[in-house]
Amino acid sequence: MRVLFAAGRVREVTDVEVVGMDVGDGQIIGTQVNFIMANGNRVEFIYRDDVPIEESGQSAIEFVQELYKTGMADFSQERVEML
Repeated sequence: MRVLFAAGRVREVTDVEVVGMDVGDGQIIGTQVNFIMANGNRVEFIYRDDVPIEESGQSAIEFVQELYKTGMADFSQERVEML
């Protein structure tokens, strides 16, 4: 599958997962998106603090659905930070 991470930066990924970012006591503080790249590296992102958790979760799920449905998706416009 191909993911556009930024202008001119398309990467092959083999897997992607959406998880809640847990601070250890069961409290979810954000939505995390984890990619496994074709070369085996793992790249993790979390939605920025200014994105409500309900919105970030829905956006992440829609992104993953599009990626698995078509084999490609644009992640460049998501409001995320790399971990």
